[in-house]
Amino acid sequence: MVERVRRLFLLASAACLVACGSGSIGPERDINDPGNSLVFAYVDMSEAPTKIDGASLKPQGEPGYWHMNVAKDGQLLSQPYLPPGSYQMASLEGSGFFAGNNVYSFPTYGRNQTAVRIQKPGIYFMGAYRYAKVKTGMFEAGKFAIERVNSPSEVELLQRLQKEDWVKGTQWEARLRNRIAELGRK
Repeated sequence: MVERVRRLFLLASAACLVACGSGSIGPERDINDPGNSLVFAYVDMSEAPTKIDGASLKPQGEPGYWHMNVAKDGQLLSQPYLPPGSYQMASLEGSGFFAGNNVYSFPTYGRNQTAVRIQKPGIYFMGAYRYAKVKTGMFEAGKFAIERVNSPSEVELLQRLQKEDWVKGTQWEARLRNRIAELGRK
């Protein structure tokens, strides 16, 4: 009897691993794959109830989401594994002691201002934005807007990305350096 329960438990565990495996978070890619693109953005959350703890990109016409790295400042977002395709910001997530958990969802239809199209491997800047609270009625759910801003610049953010731990020892060290030099010549 004990052996039968043990086998049943192992079978159920194996089924869970298959059903909930790492494939559910998207395809696994090597960070040094030369076909990868780096997409990054900045969102000033100083007027928001929380800083950013998580962010995701939605690929156009494909199921699933790509999760973004969030820098320690809770404002600089990056995703260094993207294959060619069209992407846009899908959500920002944050939490705070008094604010609780917040999910800032972007419209799932159409194209929002963060949209980017990757046709060949490279580094793509989605832009710098500022969180803005939208006034609502007393019994309405909270709303927000994301407004484009000019600062920090692409170069400033690339320099900050160079200091991120995930960059060290990867292809992105040289590619970020080259992109900064390219922008300096313009």
